[in-house]
Amino acid sequence: MRQQNTSNNERVLRQLAGSGDAKELMSLLKRQGGVQQAAQAAAQGRPEELMALLERLTGTQEGAQLVERLRRQAEQSGLK
Repeated sequence: MRQQNTSNNERVLRQLAGSGDAKELMSLLKRQGGVQQAAQAAAQGRPEELMALLERLTGTQEGAQLVERLRRQAEQSGLK
């Protein structure tokens, strides 16, 4: 059962990542700048920069709407 959930989650994540909302979200992140540095810092155990970037993103109406749409899509797809 766990293997089945993992496979389903991977499928759903691939679909979400290829969606128009995800692409728009990535474009917005790139326009804000600092994505690569924040990801590198998080990979090194310093998530503060990434968290600040996400807070700036969700602090905009466009960003908050995109994140909410992606959350709903994930939920409707049964992502666990």
